[in-house]
Amino acid sequence: MQEKLELCLKNLGAENWRNICNSLVYIRCPQKLEVLKKASFEVDSRNDGFIAMCFVDHAEGLCFYVIAAAHIRDNNIFVSRENKASRLIFKASEFEKCLYLNQENIEVDLSRYYSYAGAIMKEFEEPFEEAVAIRDITELDDFRRPFNPDEIEVMLIGKEFGQKRIFVRAERFGENCLYGIIVSEPGADTGFCKGDEIDFMLVEREGGFSTVHVC
Repeated sequence: MQEKLELCLKNLGAENWRNICNSLVYIRCPQKLEVLKKASFEVDSRNDGFIAMCFVDHAEGLCFYVIAAAHIRDNNIFVSRENKASRLIFKASEFEKCLYLNQENIEVDLSRYYSYAGAIMKEFEEPFEEAVAIRDITELDDFRRPFNPDEIEVMLIGKEFGQKRIFVRAERFGENCLYGIIVSEPGADTGFCKGDEIDFMLVEREGGFSTVHVC
């Protein structure tokens, strides 16, 4: 029986962020159990990973809010005792090479974890209403930075420097454009600096889409 559930494990680095965001996941990563112990989570010798709520932190990208240590046995997920007093959050990019199970394979009472989902929504989504809405624009998906879906690759176009690619953290809607904060170094010749606000557009070109700012 265990082998069947084991076959459901997937490589996290190859997964589309939309398939795991705002859901419960199991991450197999024995190396992180010591971190859980130091954060006063209950960890026993059978545990080889943890369950967590996956969400997007606007600044840090895709993250895991740890709920409890866990392991697979007899085709089930066994979850150790929670520690609600601890606030342990990992960046998902730390687990790019790890295996995971998504929510549809985790047979637990999800209502037990509604409080975590509510806390995440209040802290990480409600203050960034427009940025969260921009995540719904699927045409931007080809330009999103891996593990950082709010960071969009934008092509700067200018007479002085030609074309340069930068990353912009999408913040809000404008009139026929989007606005964001530059999070990579654009180069002195562009007239922009990291941390500047910039507008950009999603335009249709050659049968596809591009994200551009024309200087």
